Amino acid sequence: METQRILRLHDKVVIIADYREKEIIENLKSLGANVNEMNLKVGDFVCSGDGVVIERKTHSDFVSSITDGRMFEQLQHLKENYEKPIIIVEGFSDREINENALKATIASLITKFNVSFINTKNSLDTAKMVYWLAKKEQEDVHKVLGFKQGKKPKETKLLQEYVLSSIPGISKVLATRLLEKFGSIEQVVNTQEMELSKVKGVGKNLAGKVKKLLTNKYR
Repeated sequence: METQRILRLHDKVVIIADYREKEIIENLKSLGANVNEMNLKVGDFVCSGDGVVIERKTHSDFVSSITDGRMFEQLQHLKENYEKPIIIVEGFSDREINENALKATIASLITKFNVSFINTKNSLDTAKMVYWLAKKEQEDVHKVLGFKQGKKPKETKLLQEYVLSSIPGISKVLATRLLEKFGSIEQVVNTQEMELSKVKGVGKNLAGKVKKLLTNKYR
């Protein structure tokens, strides 16, 4: 009850935002939101501990993420860490994409990944949408508490997957494959690049990047 009373005294919408979303952040502040800026590894705006997370994309970036395959990997990370992922596609562009491919992707967002999809007109419209999503999510005061950047599993096995999947390009699926193949993070680090590349989904380029990241000296 005391927590509820204090939160109502402040009576402000609290949003965690990726620090790179400068324009949206300024608009959110002008709307009266309390914005905490940080480097988010998953999503662009967090509205509750492990509930609502928002990934904002311009129309051009949305099209690019479909054509280069990034979209579904990002969705997987959103689903692994939050209960209610939302994709906001902002504005319009002259980027061309096959209509069937676009509709199939949006259909997958909704049916396969259970992700909500919202179109907005511009950055101000996006900020208003983020604000009201956070406000509605936080009407239950308990949801304001306990923000976190994704769930950090306690079991050793899941922690190992978590550590490897934090490497750029390594999804949770690839992290699991690497651990099943080599047995431990230490063995992944010590394995030759050629052997890493043989793991399904890794390939030569990603294996080189992973090996370089894991073995280069810190300067």
